Amino acid sequence: MEWHWKELLPVDRYMIRAKDQLTIQDQRVLILLYQPLIGAVAYSLYMTLWSELEDDIYWSAEATHRQLMISMDLPLPQLYQERKKLEAIGLLKTFKKKTEDTSTYLYELQSPMSPQAFFTNDVLSVYLYNRLGKTKYRQIRERFLIDKLDHEGYEEVTYGFDEVFTSLAHSEIATHHQTELINALEIDSSKEVVQRESTNDLMFADSSFDFQLLESDLATFINAKQLLTIEIRKVIIRLAFVYRIQPLEMSRLIQQALLHDDQLNIEELRKRAQEWYKIEYGNEPPTLGLKTQPIEHREMVGKEPQSDEEKMIVLYETTSPLDLLESRSEGAKVPLADVKIIESLLLDYQLTPGVVNVLIDSVMIRNDMKLTKSLIDKIAGHWSRKNIKTVKQAMELAKQEYQKNTTYQQGKLDNTPKAKGRPRKSSERKETLPKWLLKEQEQKSTDMKDKELQRPDPKYAQEKERFEKMMEELRQKKTKKEED
Repeated sequence: MEWHWKELLPVDRYMIRAKDQLTIQDQRVLILLYQPLIGAVAYSLYMTLWSELEDDIYWSAEATHRQLMISMDLPLPQLYQERKKLEAIGLLKTFKKKTEDTSTYLYELQSPMSPQAFFTNDVLSVYLYNRLGKTKYRQIRERFLIDKLDHEGYEEVTYGFDEVFTSLAHSEIATHHQTELINALEIDSSKEVVQRESTNDLMFADSSFDFQLLESDLATFINAKQLLTIEIRKVIIRLAFVYRIQPLEMSRLIQQALLHDDQLNIEELRKRAQEWYKIEYGNEPPTLGLKTQPIEHREMVGKEPQSDEEKMIVLYETTSPLDLLESRSEGAKVPLADVKIIESLLLDYQLTPGVVNVLIDSVMIRNDMKLTKSLIDKIAGHWSRKNIKTVKQAMELAKQEYQKNTTYQQGKLDNTPKAKGRPRKSSERKETLPKWLLKEQEQKSTDMKDKELQRPDPKYAQEKERFEKMMEELRQKKTKKEED
């Protein structure tokens, strides 16, 4: 049974709630600003949920997720993934009530941000720029810009409320009307007036940013408790997330952006963060953050690896694809083209980070450490259709594909005119591969021919040494982070 069945079933019921109506401006913002980030399917799900609310009605009738699956022609796993996108970007809040037989979900639709809030958001504006590119981004932004009013030479002559209207004296209000007025003004405690929240900002459920380390690095004359207010901490978390800034570097940027010892200029901090990013990573805008394998997809949580294969599973599950590539390059900067390949695997093919690790590692090792996009896209499409979610599933499939490819290539060699009638040489070149990619029976074979083929190869030993070195560096990095 796949993991999503633990979270959502077709028979689970749901209701939809909204606090406001969706305006024409909201729909324009959703299409032009949100859709490039969440994709057309998530946008379609959002609008489908809205369509279930009738005019001037803010509650929908109960329905099952099976009906929603039929309406959108989507399988349950994809429906669940698209729903999570809406939640993450602030367009949906989900509440769950569990009973013995089934679960009922309450989907509270959130209005999109205003254009002003979106374009000043530290996270969304940067990622939209990266998605659209400089020219298209500016064209889209231009559609939401209006000329500022120039009040020079004008005198405001607007009348005030009290200049036009008057208030009745107490003597003019009948006593029985006073009671009616009080009762009429009161609102039932079980209800609330339709409202639009000012800004549905992004919620960061679990920030790993180390504020304690940041505070300890600030100058002694700075009052960290007074400086780092809740609002400032939110800004720091967003900037650190987007620009991949560590606490010690953030401390230096904060001290450069101080107006006074206890007052931080947020705009200056943003500029400093952007300048730092350009120095470190060049002029390309940041791409979407790369996460490690989600807990629900991990199979080695709380387990001690007993074999080389289990050690590799732990490595793939606890390492982000970007960190894996950096380790493979011995700390060198990952090319932007490779970063975009990883981003495509995560977003376009909806592969989990651990599965992406297996894919890129197996392709690189078999392809002389090169990431060939056409080959990766072909494999990713296959794995996506097979709904591969766990590292173990990916490793098993990679083994099968390698075995098929090896058999096919060997068959081609054996059928060539030169190959017929002559014994196979034991010195033929053998691919350098991690142990997990080879089948167990291939490794344990006692046949003399296989022993010849598995004769120690200097390149294999070198690759194994690099692998072990990479794992040791990652372990030390993780240990250091836990100690800090």
